[in-house]
Order: sequence, then structure tokens, then C-alpha cells
Amino acid sequence: MAHAAAKQLCLAERNLAGAVRGFLKGIWNKQALQIGSKKRVPIGVCVSGGPDSMALAYLLKRVSKADEIRTKPVAFIVNHNARQGSGEEAKHVSSLLQKLGIKSEILEMEWPGIGDPSALPDFEMQARRARYRLIANAAIQRQIRHLFLGHHQDDQIETILMRLIRNSSDSFLGHQGIAEHSTIPCCEDIRGAQTAKENISFEAWLRDASAHRAAIKMPFEAPNVNKGKMIAPSTAGMQIHRPLLTFPKSELVQLCDTDSIPYVLDKTNFDPTLTLRNSIRHLRSNYTIPRALQGSSVLELQRVAQHSAKSLAARGESILKMVRVRSLDLRSGRMTICLTPPFRDTCENDLEAGAYALARLTSVVSPQSKDDDQPTLVSQQKLMDFLEIEKRGAKEQMTMQQVLCQKVESDPSLWTERSTVWTFSRPPMRKRELELTSMVFVPWLESTGAAGKTLTKTEKKYLAEKFKRKGLWSKWLLWDHRYWIRVRTQNAERLSTIRLRTYTESDSTEVYKNLESGKHDFQAMLAEAAPGKARYTLPVLTVDGNVSVFPTFNVMLQRPDQRGPKPGLDCHPIQEWEVCYKILDQSFIKSQIGTIEWRNSPHIGCQSNANE
Repeated sequence: MAHAAAKQLCLAERNLAGAVRGFLKGIWNKQALQIGSKKRVPIGVCVSGGPDSMALAYLLKRVSKADEIRTKPVAFIVNHNARQGSGEEAKHVSSLLQKLGIKSEILEMEWPGIGDPSALPDFEMQARRARYRLIANAAIQRQIRHLFLGHHQDDQIETILMRLIRNSSDSFLGHQGIAEHSTIPCCEDIRGAQTAKENISFEAWLRDASAHRAAIKMPFEAPNVNKGKMIAPSTAGMQIHRPLLTFPKSELVQLCDTDSIPYVLDKTNFDPTLTLRNSIRHLRSNYTIPRALQGSSVLELQRVAQHSAKSLAARGESILKMVRVRSLDLRSGRMTICLTPPFRDTCENDLEAGAYALARLTSVVSPQSKDDDQPTLVSQQKLMDFLEIEKRGAKEQMTMQQVLCQKVESDPSLWTERSTVWTFSRPPMRKRELELTSMVFVPWLESTGAAGKTLTKTEKKYLAEKFKRKGLWSKWLLWDHRYWIRVRTQNAERLSTIRLRTYTESDSTEVYKNLESGKHDFQAMLAEAAPGKARYTLPVLTVDGNVSVFPTFNVMLQRPDQRGPKPGLDCHPIQEWEVCYKILDQSFIKSQIGTIEWRNSPHIGCQSNANE
């Protein structure tokens, strides 16, 4: 009997180690990273000190010893500072990891002006957001792009039950539970988290996205442009992996006990009065609950939900293949598409898949946040309204998913007789949105090294000289959930005079006055990229409150004190700027990348010294 139990434990350990190893191999293959590389690739593991995260850290360390997968796990421990003694507990967990040969970093959560953060009504939500943001920044600093979390099967069951309690909707999307692979949540506005930190050229993005040559339209050669830079979509950033989701917590505890892996138990996790998750955990452990809510039933619900979600995605993607993208203007985020009769017919026959397809279509230009926990679908009523407009011959418009959808006249020379042409763009901003898109730049200071080590005085002095010589870059700002923008200027004092906001109708008179000879070209650019009120959804850079640069158009205005024979960037407070569009990972965009008419900023062929 004892031999059989030992054999079972050994098998469970092999299964756990095999799952972690398989995850790592899959990641390397998918990311095209070289297996067998001499340099160890850093990976992050989030550790609370419990048996689940300690077991994961231990397994990742074991796998890292394999020759073909050379990884270096670094543990992140978050001290929530929500109760007395939490700091000492974090140090204790760090010492336990050190015994396993794993380096760790303690991340301190701050609660300015709050005496007892645990008493906050939304403490759990605030702590979750702060925790992910701390981990993301620490990982970026250490050049870590893969984070591992110790969520297990019990967590999965609890999460689905929580969603059933909180959401009365019968949508299966939330019943899929925790994903094995995902982007890092709560970090949309941190450059390097959901998007890659690096800024690639538009040409490089086209090459990476498709082997076909794209038709790039450069309609104007304006004199005041930003050293030839064009807007490129962002690329994917950090990834979260959860390799233990198919294993119950009991197996992880057994592994820790068998292999003498130290761990700690947080008493607050067992108080059913603190959180909904704790209450569910208490009920499952201490009471016989109805069969429909037991673990096996919940996991079956998850399996069915995942199957339904895959079916929906496949049907929706099939509908998207019927959409032809005519043009995509990265200067304003405006897309023109052609819809054919098969698109309309299929959507009417499968409203659910049609709603999925429209959600994917609108996501290209929508300013909706990517930090939403649950995927959003177009309501079936909105879809039916859209299809009704499709059938009518007149020009009409509607708004959905924060996108203005305008039906325009078809061009018989380009489209079939019964096809319709639509433009999707950002709708006019409301007062609150104007306030949210008025932003202040802060300096990007290299105050710490890549591994989180504080720089010496000599290194800081060198950086100060570098900034003096080449200027100071700001941090990236995510504007309107659509554009990443940063600027370079002489120093922090100059940077404090620069703002990022939305272009408004009241700006136009002064803007045209300062454009001088380039006025007509600029008006033509606006008419093409952002006709009518769409231009009042464009970002502008201001200096001392006055519009100075249209960054997505690469157009710089002359200020009265700069007019002369040789105006340009050298005498302007804004020496340089960079713009990235949000991630375009939609399959229907990638499949048509060679036939889409890409409209971008003017190009004069000069090289940028942004990375010097």
C-alpha cells in the first residue's frame, strides 16, 4: 500500500514537471526563441509563498537546469502593506526562495493617504490592479517578457463560480474561466506590458505581418515633417502563463511535502468573511454543495464554454473573410471596408457569429480599453440595426463599440453592384473624453539599470551629459487607447511646457495662420484622413497652450518667434516625437495586408537618431 502511494506521488510529480516543461517548450517554439542558446533567458514567476506558487517556482528552477531550455527564473514577491507584519513575511518568503536557488525581488505596494487599505470597499480590485502594475514594471526593468503564475484547478473552479454569482448573464464567454495564456491585465497604459517596449518601423511591421508587398500611399510631401517617421502599429508585449490549471491544489501540496519545498499559509485566505472567493472556498471545503456546483460539474461547464467559444470564433472569422478592407489610415485611425451580400446573409443566419465579426471589425479603430476582463460582443440588436441599414440604399450612420459607422456610396469601378462601402472612425468626443485625453508628459529617466540595480553617481552623471547633448525623451503616453506618443526635448523644464490633447474647432484659426504656405496641403490631408468633425478626434502637441505639432501627420507649425529663413526642428521646443498605433492582430487585417491601401504620414527619407 505504501509503495503504491509513493508510486502515485512520483507519477504526480512527473506530470507536474512535464506540464511546466511542455509549457516552456511551447513558448520557445511559438516565440521562435532558440532552444539550446548559451545565454539563459530570464522568466518571471509570481510568488506569494503558498504551496502553489512555491511549487511552480521549484519546477521552473528544475526545468531551467535542462540543457535545451536555458531559462533563469526570477521571483516577484508583492508586499501589499495592508496589514502589520506583511513586510517581514515577504522577507521570509524571499529567504525560502533563496534556499531553492531562486533570486527574488520584493515589490512594495503603496497606499498614500490611506490608513487601513484592507477596509476599502474595493480593496481586492485595487490591490489586484496595483499588484499587476508593480510586477509589469519590475519585469520590464529586467527585460522579462514571460511571467508564470501558480493558478491551479481549484482557483479555476472558484473563478467560474464567482462569475456565475456576479453575472446573471447566460453568456458562455465568462464561463471559460482563467486562460492558460494571456496578456497581463490592468497594464494597458504601461509601455512594454501589453505592447512591446521597442518601436519598430512601419516597413518592418509590414514585413513581419505579411510576405506580400503592401500598397503604401504617401499623398503629400510636406516640408515640416518629423525626420521621415511613419506610424507603425505596436507589437505584442509581455505574456502570462499558467501551467498548473489542470492540477488540483492537493497535488501541489503533496509535491511540496514530498520534495521538502518550504511554503507558508496565509490565514486571511481562510477567512470566509473577507472575500467572495474565500466564502466559496469555505463552502466547498466544509459543506456538501449541490452537484451542479461541485468541481466536476463546473469543469464540465468550462469545457463546454471553451468549445462554444472556439466554435463562435471560427464562425466569426469565416464571416470576416467576406470583408474587404479598402484602406486603413493610420494618421486618424479611419478604416474603409466593403461588405458583400454573402456577409449580410451569413450574419442574418448566424447572429451570434455576426456580432463577433462586427466586434472584431470595430476593434481596429475603437478607443475601448483593452483592460476589460471579459471580451465584448456587439449586441444582437445593434447587429440587426446595422444589417437593416445595409439593406437600404441611402447614406446612413450609427455608433457601436465607440465607433462611428458611416455607410457611403459604392464605387462601381471597385466593387460589385450589390456591395456597400462603409467607413469606421472614432466618433466625436464628449466633454469627459476631452478631459481624459488632455495629458502631461513626464521625463523618461534611466535611473535604474536593466536588472533593477540603482545606478552609481558616475553613471547618472554620464546620463545627464547624454541628455544635455541629445535631449531628453519623455515616457510613452497611451492617448485615447489608440496611439502611443512620446516626445524629445532639451530638458525637463522644456518638457513641462508640452502637453498632449485633442484638436478642437477653436484651434483651427490659429493653426492655419501658423501653417503659412503649407495650409492648403494640410487642409487636403485633413479632408482625406479626417473629414468633417473626425478631425476633432486627432491628437496634437501644444507648447505653452498653443497647438504646435500634429504628431500623427508629422506636421509642425511655425510659431511667430520661429519664422525666418530656416525654420525646423532644431529651434523648436519639441525636437522629436514618435507615434505608434495600437496593436493590429486581427486575422482579417493580416490576411489582406498586401491589398490594403495604407495611408500614413509623409516621408522625406531622413534617418532618425531616436535610439542613439
